[in-house]
Amino acid sequence: MRNLFLIVRFITGALFVFSGLVKLNDPSGFAIKLNEYFDVFAQDVPSLDSFFQSLKDYSILLSGSFCALEVLLGVAMLLGWQIRATLSITTVLIVFFTFLTGYSAVYNKVTDCGCFGDFIHLEPWDSFKKDLILLLFVGILLAGIKFNQTLFQTIRVNQLMMGATALTLGFGFYCYFYLPVWDFLPYKKGNDIDFIMNHIPPGERATDSVEIRFVMQKGSDSVKVTTSQYADFAQKGYVFVRQDRRVIVKGYDSPIHDFAIHDLQNGIDYKDSFLKYSGYQVLFIAPFLSNTDVSCLSDISKLHDFISKKEGMKFYALSSASKEASNEYAKKHGLKFTFFAADQKMLMTMARYNPTVYLFKGSVVIDKWSGMNVPKKEELENYMRP
Repeated sequence: MRNLFLIVRFITGALFVFSGLVKLNDPSGFAIKLNEYFDVFAQDVPSLDSFFQSLKDYSILLSGSFCALEVLLGVAMLLGWQIRATLSITTVLIVFFTFLTGYSAVYNKVTDCGCFGDFIHLEPWDSFKKDLILLLFVGILLAGIKFNQTLFQTIRVNQLMMGATALTLGFGFYCYFYLPVWDFLPYKKGNDIDFIMNHIPPGERATDSVEIRFVMQKGSDSVKVTTSQYADFAQKGYVFVRQDRRVIVKGYDSPIHDFAIHDLQNGIDYKDSFLKYSGYQVLFIAPFLSNTDVSCLSDISKLHDFISKKEGMKFYALSSASKEASNEYAKKHGLKFTFFAADQKMLMTMARYNPTVYLFKGSVVIDKWSGMNVPKKEELENYMRP
């Protein structure tokens, strides 16, 4: 039992550290996932709609707290530190997430739990099974708690936990303000978004393979027929009721399928123009203008002025705001450029900090920066030198 306890303790601790770090690497991404859950519960429990909607105002705080707690619980388990308190908190956390993943699996509400961020995507039932295994592990740890042994002396372990806490929190703050250290998103540096949007990997289908059945009825008799059988049953007096469609083989779902650049002023779509342009292009992405960090707007304006005078470079500002709201925002802050419109989900995927700046060469991502460290013109010129 002692050996089993130690093995399970190390496996559980390592899994918690890994899972927590992957999510803490992208706290904004996990906050988006939490908002999905809040929307689901607000819809399913109307009496608590205002409560769940209010939680969305604190989603980034909850995201950082959950992820940091997960990392620290994992470290505590690896060290064998305060094992009773550690296991008590771990049990509550796992029970809570087992409920979430089970609910998602049964009702097919949130199709990816975000357990491992964008590094590994799990189907709902796989996420639920993973949490059931963790519950089993916790049960083993609780049963064998008397066999716990710390790796170091008490004073040393306390110091290590304090250090781990400082590093974990520091890492989370850095990744929020300066973008993820490990980028698992489809818009990471080096990716050609035009290629990703149009490429279908070998062995994948371009579209879903669908089985269609027609439900037909004659009196109290109801049948399901194929397309080839439809005419025969119609001649026999059967009447069409509905059409059932079942996906047999799912078609390839590109990680980038909603990229768009709409000019709200004159109704022009600049997506193809952007993707086929061979020169350098800068995207200033502010998903929600009301929450944009305005401290960087001065640097953004200087960047725009430089690009507008630079031959072979283009500048686009993207937001999900309406034409009126974006025009008013630009006027309020003295911006000399207008905003183009794009899908909110696309913008949130691209901009983990609001705002984020991208540099493209054609349709290839060359680099990107958080609004906290907007590149200077000298930095952009370095990329353009042969």
